[in-house]
Amino acid sequence: MSEIFEVLRRLDSELYFYIDRFGIYIYLLLFLIVFGKTGFVILSFLPGDSLLFASGAIAAVGELNIFVLFFLLFVATSLADSNNFLIGHAFKRIPAEKNRLTKIIPMSSIDKASDFLNEYEKVAITFSRFIPLMRTMIPFIAGFTGHSYINFVRYNVLGALIWTFVWLGTGFALGNIPWVEENLLFTLVLITLIMFIPSIYGFTTHFYKKNSTITNNSESQSENHN
Repeated sequence: MSEIFEVLRRLDSELYFYIDRFGIYIYLLLFLIVFGKTGFVILSFLPGDSLLFASGAIAAVGELNIFVLFFLLFVATSLADSNNFLIGHAFKRIPAEKNRLTKIIPMSSIDKASDFLNEYEKVAITFSRFIPLMRTMIPFIAGFTGHSYINFVRYNVLGALIWTFVWLGTGFALGNIPWVEENLLFTLVLITLIMFIPSIYGFTTHFYKKNSTITNNSESQSENHN
């Protein structure tokens, strides 16, 4: 079992090898991996952005069909988030005393996530898949908090379209560059680092805003006392 997980984890950096090994069934494997990554919270360790980039880069040299890839991976990520939403909704229906999720995640945190979704619905659902961990948590929390499924599907499909186009398209555009093809592993490491930038930026911005609010409130209270 551990060998299977290791193969799946390293698939993006060794995709050439697995294309030769599985042949046309590589498309099915890619579909299942992309679906599993965002369809189930416990499989969030699977490759995502880097896998799409590697697939696009290899498609650029004719080893894979870019149109088949785009269709399959777009469908996979769209269905995966809907699946994650429905799992969250199923957990919501479990009685509180038997629901282990509420024992792991405080209801206060779930309420905050719900407020965040209600306030930033379009942006949160559409672009959450570009942020590690958020791509699996947002759909689950949306289902758990009773968010509108129709609205979720609308922005989820848009986000899936953008995400697939960006990463697959970037890989395809750069795949014909000899340096990228010869240094695919290094490129994937770089891509992995880049995808953490939105998380770092969001955390930093939130941190400074929170500190600024606390400072302003303290100053305001100080002036009132004076």
